[in-house]
Amino acid sequence: RILIRRGAGIDSQVSNPAARPKAPGSLGPKVFKLDQIPSPQGTSVKFAESSTQTIIRAAYRQVFGRDVYAGQELKVAEIRLENGDICLRDFIRALAKSEAFRKTYWSSLYVMKAVEYIHRRLLGRPTYGRQETNAYFDICAKQGFYALVDMLIDSSEYTESFGDDTVPYERYVTPAGQSQRSFRSGTVGATGVKPVAKPAVPRFVELGTAGAERGDIEVTKRVGQGVNLRRVQSKIFKLTSLYDKANIKLITQAAYRQIFERDISPYVVKTEFTSLESKLGNGEINMKEFIEGLGCSDLYQREFYAPYPNTKVIELGTKHFLGRAPLNQLEIRKYNQILATQGIRGFIQTMVETPEYAEFFGEDTVPYRRFPTLPAANFPNTERLYQQLTRQSDDVVVPSFAPSVSAVASIDT
Repeated sequence: RILIRRGAGIDSQVSNPAARPKAPGSLGPKVFKLDQIPSPQGTSVKFAESSTQTIIRAAYRQVFGRDVYAGQELKVAEIRLENGDICLRDFIRALAKSEAFRKTYWSSLYVMKAVEYIHRRLLGRPTYGRQETNAYFDICAKQGFYALVDMLIDSSEYTESFGDDTVPYERYVTPAGQSQRSFRSGTVGATGVKPVAKPAVPRFVELGTAGAERGDIEVTKRVGQGVNLRRVQSKIFKLTSLYDKANIKLITQAAYRQIFERDISPYVVKTEFTSLESKLGNGEINMKEFIEGLGCSDLYQREFYAPYPNTKVIELGTKHFLGRAPLNQLEIRKYNQILATQGIRGFIQTMVETPEYAEFFGEDTVPYRRFPTLPAANFPNTERLYQQLTRQSDDVVVPSFAPSVSAVASIDT
């Protein structure tokens, strides 16, 4: 097959086959040549590099196609090259025979694909055709991988093109590869292909981009823009000390208001919650266990469980213990199954043991209304649930089915 030389067009395979040892010049790839004579400026002179480390990095990139990991570097071969014990050709040979190169370009590929890759890495060009690849296949079948590497590096073509002091570089490409490089988006070559225009930034993105860095106060102000002050003015009751008996009394009253939606007078409960209050004050139970005890009490069952169907019980339970309305029908079905199998106690225990309860209330905070204002994900249903008076309305906030049109209304229409 016809190959195109990387460099001046006059030195292509067809027009000048004898240009194989000729340097590609400024039109071709950069050539790294080992030069042990130090340069005062530290720059390349006629494609020669005075820094051995630069040559070593270029050799890794050419042979492996990338920068290698620290564990894949051949430190012994690098030191021998820096000391002048081996030439650059032997260093390339050591890289090609390394375990990392063998795993990358030999073990994981079938023979002809491996030959094509290795040929490009070591000789800098694709194979010419079937006759050449058949010869390489015969060597691989009879002598193996290392014999193929030795044959390529010891060949006359390698000697003419790179010698003992030049890192192999890409000398030829196929016409298909050249066309793909020329017609890629953003390239401008002899073909006259125009680069793709950069898409304009949408106006809403431009207007939404901050013009300058903002401080914490301004960011907080913008985050709270449009949010009612009711959210920040909500009182959260948290048990922090067991020595402040007045504070414990205040927190227990807040718990009664949250769970029972009203203040509980002593003559109503009599001695039903005395034991729970005593254990809370002595530190035998935490606030979460106190809330769970209120929910499992006979008073809660009489007022919020016995008079209502399961769907309404679930809505009241999420309101009292999670501070919100049910999220969706999936959550209602889940709690409905728990109510049917474990009863009201299992339902309440499941809610107070959820990760949601632990995240927002923990073990020392009285549950509170979590979505008092917009913006909030579950605000509409929560607002409607909290605005209903439980004693005067038993409507379901999240119905299981859409309300049906009555037969009388359908006849009238």
